[in-house]
Amino acid sequence: MKRVGFVGLGLMGGPMAANVARAGYPLTAFNRSSAKGEALRTLGAKLAVTPRDVAAASDVVITMLSDFAAVREVLDGEFGLLAGGRAGMTLIDMSTVSPEQSRAAATEVGRHGWRMLDAPVFGSTGPAKEGKLGIMVGGEAALFEEQRDLLATMGSFIMHVGPQGSGAMAKLCFNLLVAAQVGSLAEAMVLAAKGGIKLEAMGTIIKSSGIVSNLIERKIGNIVAGDYSPAFPLKHLHKDLGLMTDTAHEIGAQLPATEAYYELFTRAKAAGLGEQDAVALYRQLAAMAGIE
Repeated sequence: MKRVGFVGLGLMGGPMAANVARAGYPLTAFNRSSAKGEALRTLGAKLAVTPRDVAAASDVVITMLSDFAAVREVLDGEFGLLAGGRAGMTLIDMSTVSPEQSRAAATEVGRHGWRMLDAPVFGSTGPAKEGKLGIMVGGEAALFEEQRDLLATMGSFIMHVGPQGSGAMAKLCFNLLVAAQVGSLAEAMVLAAKGGIKLEAMGTIIKSSGIVSNLIERKIGNIVAGDYSPAFPLKHLHKDLGLMTDTAHEIGAQLPATEAYYELFTRAKAAGLGEQDAVALYRQLAAMAGIE
């Protein structure tokens, strides 16, 4: 059985790595905060001191990190993945990065004889724990088939989208819809509150309608309860909105609504809401409207 390395054990990466271990793959994991990996020991996984040690013990390495800078950090340097790896290895980057960033990483690892898939996910912490994420994959079709079994430990919907960077592009398109739903919900609830309608009543109306989605239904509960514990931190959606607008400019697509949401999320992040759930955008808009 292929030996698997996993780097990045945050809100999503931790449960994803646990599912890999439960499936029986020999797993070596690394996280900058080693305490986040302790739960994996009970599943038989080994914790590495550096990314280099992960690569040395693995045939395939999965990265699930916050941004491209973090991906580059674990790849490069004396203690990076590439320093511990060897030709013939595979990198599966499941981080949310831009298509251009993904292709740059593929070029870099390719110089070391590695192959790469970009395989970002959709779904939040619940599906991550259940192994029911959606996975959008870019890269060579043959390599995708080689790694389908491993991907299936983490996701129930798995699709090969196209060449390198295609998974990253699909993820940005997906998260554009996430941002639009979160943003429009926050605006609707602020308008309701300012207009004298109780949040719980407005939430009930929305949930009873044909426009509700699973995402909106969950986030209504956050707003009504005032609970912004992060399932998808605002700072990450803000980062993704920046990737969307940058990518759109590069390829000549016009995204005026997305650019407006990017500015709103920028203000919310600057107001100190970055570590809270993305729907904490409501708090920013409520403050702007003078709602206590």
